[in-house]
Amino acid sequence: MTGLDLPGNGPVILRNLRVPVSLTEGFPLRDHDAASGLATADIGIRDGRFVPAASLGPCPGLDAGGRLMLPGFVDMHVHLDKAFTAHRTGFSDNGLSRAVELSLADAPNRTVDDLIARMDAALRRADANGTVAMRTHLDTFDTPARSAAWTAFTEIEAAWKDRIALQAVALMALFRVEQEDFDDRCADIARRGGILGAFIGPGAATPERLDRLVLAAARHGLDLDLHVDETLDAAADGLALLTDAVLRHRFGGRVVAGHCCALAQKPEGERDRLIGRMAEAGIHVVSLPLTNGFLQDRAPGRTPLRRGMAPVHELAAAGVGIAFASDNVRDAFYPYGDFDMLAVVRQAHFLAQLEAEPARWAPAAHRDAARAMRLDDAGTLAAGHAADAVIFEAYDWADLLGGSATGRTILRRGRTQLPLHDDSRAETPATNLKWKSA
Repeated sequence: MTGLDLPGNGPVILRNLRVPVSLTEGFPLRDHDAASGLATADIGIRDGRFVPAASLGPCPGLDAGGRLMLPGFVDMHVHLDKAFTAHRTGFSDNGLSRAVELSLADAPNRTVDDLIARMDAALRRADANGTVAMRTHLDTFDTPARSAAWTAFTEIEAAWKDRIALQAVALMALFRVEQEDFDDRCADIARRGGILGAFIGPGAATPERLDRLVLAAARHGLDLDLHVDETLDAAADGLALLTDAVLRHRFGGRVVAGHCCALAQKPEGERDRLIGRMAEAGIHVVSLPLTNGFLQDRAPGRTPLRRGMAPVHELAAAGVGIAFASDNVRDAFYPYGDFDMLAVVRQAHFLAQLEAEPARWAPAAHRDAARAMRLDDAGTLAAGHAADAVIFEAYDWADLLGGSATGRTILRRGRTQLPLHDDSRAETPATNLKWKSA
């Protein structure tokens, strides 16, 4: 923690903040710079919520001195059940399929106690870095009722409910839609408030399987959040078949497609036609720059030639909602990371060359991700919303995106939030953590 310390427990006004216009609602703005999309604002805080400064009258104030403030981060695609297992699994040196093999071999080690300890460690990192909401995919080989990952998640969700809003996706192979117990699986997911997920790899998708998936989601009132076409094979058709199924059945739930790397490899005309249909279907895309940048086009002893990114420029231009997220952290799929969304955003800007319009892409880690998760009280600096934000020791986008270790002050419900772990950045092996009930 560094920088600002808010006075007292009563109302307070933060003066002279620099804020992104695209993420700020209900406050007078001045000194708006159209090129950067930043403006200056005075923002009040009362009873843990943002309020117009003028509504507070005389009260204590703090001059932010032009520091940049962003809403708390929304990290909508992570794998808490795998986090911090790289010391057991190693990591892939030959792409996605090898990472899957290494991760599956570790599955028997994921006891409830092991999962709780590692999930808690992950959330402590995310909390200290300014994340306020996360959606985790959980490997669901059986029904959630018989899953250690779901048992652990239930405990973790309760313990963290006042600090990070958590959602869970039941991640399974697509072929499970053909099994007799699939409807029971969906019913169990719905009872737990979960999201229906699937891994749609090359050759796995058929119209019949996607029909079963979409119709089951509709029957049980479930949203969909899927791993789709996580490959650089331009012939991958999972995303196209998913889009067709969503449109064919007029599916009314939320549909999120993660990865979508193959979409960038398709011929331009085919790519653009599919993107147009995705926009029509209301599909949201989550791009995962860290893991996909690490795994795609990976082979020992040679330099990768292609980048594992969804075509975010073209998707956004067509009106498709875009989010960026952490994905894997220190596991077989990606051996680095710290659940720091600023690092994710920096990598996205580098890989996808977004630096010309940083304000345009700011919602991808905040508002647009919150909308995809159906979160109404996150992702914006809005009057009436919870006063959850990050104030950086940065004064413009170049400061924020160009540094290697940007200091930050975390606000939780309007108060300076001390992290739950030592903020020295020293490594704490997950195997040494002990779970303590809340």
